[in-house]
Amino acid sequence: MIKVLLLLTLILSTTFQAAPAATLARQIKSLPGVLKNAGSPPADLNCNGSLENQSVTSTLYSPHNRKNIELTVLSPERAREIFTTLKNDEDNSFNYPADGCYARAHRMAMVMDEMGVISGKAFVEGELFVQTSMGEIGWTYHVASLVLVKKDGKLVPTVFDPGLFDRPVPFEEWKALLLKDSKSSFQSEYFTKRFNYDPDARHDDLDQYNEEQVEDMKAAIKGFSRLGHMFEYMDNKEKGQ
Repeated sequence: MIKVLLLLTLILSTTFQAAPAATLARQIKSLPGVLKNAGSPPADLNCNGSLENQSVTSTLYSPHNRKNIELTVLSPERAREIFTTLKNDEDNSFNYPADGCYARAHRMAMVMDEMGVISGKAFVEGELFVQTSMGEIGWTYHVASLVLVKKDGKLVPTVFDPGLFDRPVPFEEWKALLLKDSKSSFQSEYFTKRFNYDPDARHDDLDQYNEEQVEDMKAAIKGFSRLGHMFEYMDNKEKGQ
């Protein structure tokens, strides 16, 4: 970068001191090529001059809604690190699994954005009955964050769902838990971009977060977190703690 700036300064100072108009025009037009040949800053250099990690991505196809979802490819070790960060996020509401999965998944997506990780979302719809820290919960759908993990040379769709698991799990394992109970019944499964908030947006091609939904996410997480703390208090009181 320093060499590029010095070269540009030299060209401009020489040009403006002595060049005729026609020559000046030709030299100005040649500047982009000169700069290109002189070298360019790294692709991962941001406007502040600091280096950021580049992400390797791949595309996952979702047959139900016919979408190609771009996702970051992580190593198993990096996936576990990110999962731990998400699980320890005090601004989420994993203490209240009864409701709010849509808000928690949205929050996780935004946290991973800050890490430079492109996530998606995995949805399963049906009559779902799952054992949680609050006992058995019934849902008509469930959603959690999705990435790709490269393991043994294969790209495995992997779900981050700290409300149900203590680690990243392959999508099929996550889905199996949702349908494990004999009362559960399957309706559909699909993947979406991280911007899609709930099942109503399964067919939408979004490229940014909806501001109203982000505000709804914040309010939902705040409310469910309070409910979670209330249930924890009541449970501890019953146990005499």
